[in-house]
Amino acid sequence: MGSSIVRRMLERGWPGVNTGGKHSGMLNAMYLAGLDDWFHEKVQEVLAEPKIITHPNIADSSSRMRPLVLAGKIAEARAANEIFHRERVTAGGLTQHTTARSTPGWVFADTAYMVPPSQAILGNHDFAFSELKGFHKMLAQDDGLLRHVFNAEIPESESYVGIDLWIDGTAWGRATGWWMAGVVDCLEVVPEAKWDRELVAMYEKTAARAIECQERGLWRATIDDPYALIDTSATVMIGYALAKGYQLGVGGEAANKASFAALEGVMRDHFDWETATLRHQQFGPMIVNIPSPNPRYVDDGNAYGQGFLAALFSLTADGVRVRDRGVRSL
Repeated sequence: MGSSIVRRMLERGWPGVNTGGKHSGMLNAMYLAGLDDWFHEKVQEVLAEPKIITHPNIADSSSRMRPLVLAGKIAEARAANEIFHRERVTAGGLTQHTTARSTPGWVFADTAYMVPPSQAILGNHDFAFSELKGFHKMLAQDDGLLRHVFNAEIPESESYVGIDLWIDGTAWGRATGWWMAGVVDCLEVVPEAKWDRELVAMYEKTAARAIECQERGLWRATIDDPYALIDTSATVMIGYALAKGYQLGVGGEAANKASFAALEGVMRDHFDWETATLRHQQFGPMIVNIPSPNPRYVDDGNAYGQGFLAALFSLTADGVRVRDRGVRSL
């Protein structure tokens, strides 16, 4: 299993891997595509590192636990999970993305992909669903699109201009992608009878609104701003979530069509076939979304996009069926 183009996408992205979130995105794509030998080889590289859970990127690094479970490294995943829960820091009842001294109280949308899927596959379903619903309630606009970072430690009554609350108050494409991908990766491992129906409704609302914002298959950095830059990393994240969600039974036919349109859009206008590089990704990691044409904020070959593009390609062009991989929680 696993086409050569998918392998080339992942080979192009792997040198840029330097955090847990990128590790998990790349490793999850390898596993989904059926590149099993390579997947296990790269998991061994992760295990060779001094620690699985690291600071200040505690949420980022916790995302490595899902690939560990997929690789059968159950004891290692459970040991890492004990460390994560012991050292986890919360704000507003949710996991802080980072424990850095400069970010007390900051809740990131990114954490929705880093923490809940690992917790779900370890069997902590209620915790995973609670986190996902909490991120949506804290970070989503009324229409369901997600913003990036909220400071949950400052009471709204004490805010003067709002910038101390909303580090980035725009509806960010990649924030919406992180959350949607986190939801479908959780639903995949939990029996449908045990799905949280409030969470499913949140997902359906966000997916429907995201599809409304799609232009020629693509999404923008500020997802609801027609003047913002196209962001191919947001596009492949959202496309991946829609494709996987559709196979799991959420999102409907509109999600299926949008996922194929996303792949067609990036492969047509934003992919270098010679080097297997996804171009025109928004530079990352970013704290504040800057919808600027300045090339400083545009990146090529970033692991964020390469990993999710490989996963999206597998689910659509290669016809991989999620349920055929047999992924379930412990």
